[in-house]
Amino acid sequence: MYNEGMQQPDTTSDSPTSLQARPRLIFFTEPDGAALHQLINDQGLFRALAESGHGIALAIPDFTDGRAELVRQLKARSIYVVAWLLLPPGEGLWLNLQNYPQVVARYRAFRDWVRQQHLTLDAIGLDVEPPASEVSHIQQWGLRDVVRRAWLARENVLYPAARATYVELIAEMHHDGYEVHTYQLPLLADDRRVGTTLIQRALDIVDLPADVEVLMCYSSLPVERLGNDLGGALIASYGPNADAIGIGSMGGGDTLEDTDEALPPLDWEACERDLLLAARHTDTIYIFSLEGCMERGLLPRLAAFDWDREAAVPFSRRALVGTLRSGLLLLLITIRFSRVALAWLGWLLAIVLFVQQVRRWRQTTATTLATPPYRRNDETIT
Repeated sequence: MYNEGMQQPDTTSDSPTSLQARPRLIFFTEPDGAALHQLINDQGLFRALAESGHGIALAIPDFTDGRAELVRQLKARSIYVVAWLLLPPGEGLWLNLQNYPQVVARYRAFRDWVRQQHLTLDAIGLDVEPPASEVSHIQQWGLRDVVRRAWLARENVLYPAARATYVELIAEMHHDGYEVHTYQLPLLADDRRVGTTLIQRALDIVDLPADVEVLMCYSSLPVERLGNDLGGALIASYGPNADAIGIGSMGGGDTLEDTDEALPPLDWEACERDLLLAARHTDTIYIFSLEGCMERGLLPRLAAFDWDREAAVPFSRRALVGTLRSGLLLLLITIRFSRVALAWLGWLLAIVLFVQQVRRWRQTTATTLATPPYRRNDETIT
């Protein structure tokens, strides 16, 4: 449980760590079973969150009385609560092009549960990720697979209907009084930069008109050659395009997923670096996860965090991400304009052939006119 006696930072307006001078931190949390009941009774944690102005993105994979009680405890302390809306594990958890009918039904069931329990929530979080069945295949893609998938992406017939349905669903959430946050892959920024939907169609994800779009720029990476750490390069590269930024992983929070696929946790130094980098671009930072921060005793450090320091991204990591984004940009531009280019090449070829035909006709005419008259029976025939 959280230590109630921890020293809280000075919250006066002149303090560099005052609530006015630092971004809001929102912690993803996936409590379940015994962990859920423990969290409900952790008054010290609630007090610390309220005094620091932090928020919670609470996973809602089911509609239980225990989860409703946790929401009540949080709101009793005026803590900002985002309902992190998920599908049941058997339906894939995350939102994508393949499960949009289930998402609509899920939201309406959630709305009924909120009304029955008389709950108050500040926002709804929508986690948009590729289907779980596709993730393992994506991780094994080579350059040839990437090009092929991107080329075929234009034929993804699910995209128009799915996006229209999600847009209508967000309008429904707004009508119900909710702010909407979306948790998106940073690759969406590359799709927008070129003016395409190729990445979305290729990965079965969708760009949505949210109130707050959170780009999930995790530095955790299960690649030992890179030390399992991207060095904050995603934050530095995609930060200017973000309403809010998600950082991680701090460990924990694996109750809903296969723990064999959990991201390696960052050390405290990496966590500091990512927080400072994210704060350059946004005043809202999501952290995955609350459980990991509590297990490692990071919450007191975050409460006393010095936001005035500088952080740098290692050159090798920045160059790696920059090179990959440049290559992706070139690929998207090539595919986007390929049909137009082929059309113009067709017209160019037609013009060339026409010019050649005109030249042959002129040569034939000139040869005919230059041929002298011939004689037959000593008579001149013209």
